[in-house]
Amino acid sequence: MGRNAPEEGSDRPTRRRFLRTGTVAVTVALAGCIEEMGTEFPANTEWPVSAYVPDLPVAERSAIFEERIPALAAADITTPDGLASTLAEFDMAVESVARERDVLTLEYVNTDRYAEGNAHDIALIAGGYAALVDAGYDTVALGATILDDAPASYGSATVETGHAAAYNAGELTAAEYGELVVSTIESQRSEPAVDVSPEE
Repeated sequence: MGRNAPEEGSDRPTRRRFLRTGTVAVTVALAGCIEEMGTEFPANTEWPVSAYVPDLPVAERSAIFEERIPALAAADITTPDGLASTLAEFDMAVESVARERDVLTLEYVNTDRYAEGNAHDIALIAGGYAALVDAGYDTVALGATILDDAPASYGSATVETGHAAAYNAGELTAAEYGELVVSTIESQRSEPAVDVSPEE
């Protein structure tokens, strides 16, 4: 015979009523614990990251432009050879400077690329070219070829005459002018050749 169902109106609790009552009790107990844990600690109003960020031991790129571009832009540069000799005064190793059609080309060796990168030298070139443009030298752009110690070409950059003229006219800050020039830098790297015979 089957189990007898509880009579209607009976006070004996069913399994469902027992579980429901137990669940409510556990929820109330947990809510109390969570509330106590929340009030135990003060509210976190700051994300503690800045205290762990070290000061970088390098100058910001904009600071480099603001220092070096005006220094060369104020120089008395009227010819391409004058640009090369002025850059040499700032310890830049200029290999050649020449005019090819409407573009002034300049090759130099970046001997400090591991310590300073390219921004330091490119800022000097941009400033010197601005002085040359301000003196009336007429070209479309300056194309700089960056050489390594070999010397072999590993990069290039372009200084557009329109950007140099805009800097001279006060339409661009040194930082803005520098960013426009640095954004044209292209570098190339060759994989090292391994001279190993297939039979080895």
